[in-house]
Amino acid sequence: MGIGVVVRNHSGDLLVACNKVFPGIPEPELAEALAIRHALNICQAEGFMHISLVSDCLSMVNKIRSPGQDRSSVGAVVSDIKSLVSFTHCTFSHVKRGLNVAAHKLARSCELAVNCFYRGVAPDCIRDELYSDVP
Repeated sequence: MGIGVVVRNHSGDLLVACNKVFPGIPEPELAEALAIRHALNICQAEGFMHISLVSDCLSMVNKIRSPGQDRSSVGAVVSDIKSLVSFTHCTFSHVKRGLNVAAHKLARSCELAVNCFYRGVAPDCIRDELYSDVP
């Protein structure tokens, strides 16, 4: 299964976009957890300190926000995500799928180009969606 990550600044401008394949991932919730963890790793590597992460997977946002330990099948990844949150400011929020189209298209583009990383320049496959996704 492929994931797509889109990182923007406070104005909605693209900073980083990437896709990655995780073979053998059977459930969408696990794919979303892996995408969030990957996004946080990228933000740390790029030195971003103010993070507002959005996901269209409400159950994952709730698991990350929950103070308790998650004992579900994605619990280990949720624990990793919580341990990565060492930014100056970091929030997690839910958006409707219609506002997350760029990330989904980027994930589907894994069929054509795998493990691509774009800094500051949008790949053609999501250029139009970048502007329609800004809340």
